[in-house]
Amino acid sequence: MSSNNKSNFDEDYNEISNGGRLKNFVHSVLEQAIALSDRNPEWANYILEQWANNVEASQNERLEHERTRERHIHLLFSQSAAGSMKQGLSGAGLRYESKVLCFNDLFSIGPLWKLETQEGQENRHSWLAERMVHYESFHYSNWEHRIEQMMATLSEISDDKSITIWCGSNAHEQIGLRFALYVLRKRATPIRVINVTDAMERESNDRLNADAENPFPLSMSVVHSKEIEGLIKGNEDKIHVVSIEDRRRYEQEWLELSEQDSVLRLWDNDQIVHVPEDYFDQALLDMIGQLQLENNQQYVNTGKIIGEALTQWSQLRSDTFLEYRIQYLIAHGELEFLGMPGMLHRYAVKLSGLLSPLSD
Repeated sequence: MSSNNKSNFDEDYNEISNGGRLKNFVHSVLEQAIALSDRNPEWANYILEQWANNVEASQNERLEHERTRERHIHLLFSQSAAGSMKQGLSGAGLRYESKVLCFNDLFSIGPLWKLETQEGQENRHSWLAERMVHYESFHYSNWEHRIEQMMATLSEISDDKSITIWCGSNAHEQIGLRFALYVLRKRATPIRVINVTDAMERESNDRLNADAENPFPLSMSVVHSKEIEGLIKGNEDKIHVVSIEDRRRYEQEWLELSEQDSVLRLWDNDQIVHVPEDYFDQALLDMIGQLQLENNQQYVNTGKIIGEALTQWSQLRSDTFLEYRIQYLIAHGELEFLGMPGMLHRYAVKLSGLLSPLSD
C-alpha cells in the first residue's frame, strides 16, 4: 500500500461506513477467509482470529460500559413485574443507569426447606416438577432467573451500586424479600425496600385505575408501569432504607422459614401463615358446584374455574397450583373430567357422584 493510500485510509473508511457498505465489506472478507482457510490457512486463520479477538474485546468493553453505567439495581419477584419496572424506569428517565433483576419463582407454594442450599433447591425442583404442569420446560427456559443463578448474581453486586427491593403485601413477595435479604446478608452498604401496597395506600387519592373493592395492589405484578414511574419520580421518602436491626430480623425469619416443611403459605395480618396443601380444596369443590348451578351444566371448563378462583382469592396467584389441586381431586374421585387434562382450556370437570348439584 502506498503512503498516499495510507494517508487516505481514514477518509476511505468514513466513506464506506457512512455509505452503509462497511458491514457488507466485512461480511465479504470473512466469507472469503472461511472459503480459503484450507488452501491459505496462514492468511485466512489470521483474519478469522483477529475478527474473533475484536468481537470478544468489543463485547467486554460493552459489558464493562454497562456495568459502569448501571448504578441502581431494582430487584423484583416476577418477570411481568420486571417488565413493568423497565417501562417505569424509562418513563422516569433512569432506564440506562438501572439494572432490573428478578426471581421468576413463586415462593408461596412448594418447599422452602434449606432453599439457600443446593440440596434444598433440588428438593424444591423435584416437588414442583412432579406436580405442576409444564414446570420443567418453564424452569429450564428461564435460566438466569432461577434461584441458584439469582443467588450468585445478587452476591456479586458491588457495594458502589444501590439496591432497591420491590414487593407487595402477599406471601410470595414477602417471603422473597426475606430470602433476598438473607442472600445479601454480607452486604455492608444500605438496601432499600418499597412495599407498593403500603405506598399506594398512603396516596390512595392519586391511585390510577382504582378498584373500589381492592383499591391497593397486593402484588407488584398488577402495578402499572405509569404507577411505578410515579413512585420513582415523586416518592423517594417511601423507598426507605432497611435498618440493620430489621435486616437481621428478616434474615432470622428466613432461617425459620427454611426449617419449615410446608408447601403452601398465605399472608395474613402482616404474617406469613403456613396452611395445609389441601387448604383450597373444599373451596374449589364449592365453586365448581356453584358454577354448575349457575350455568346449568354438568361440566365446567377448568380455565373458567381457575379464572374465577384467582379473581376471588387475591392471595393465591398461581394457576398451576390450582390446576394441580383440581387434578388431585380428579385422581381421588372428588371430580370427574371430560377432555384433555394438562391443557387448561381443553377439559372440564364436574362434582362426582352424589356431590353433583345436578344429579338426582
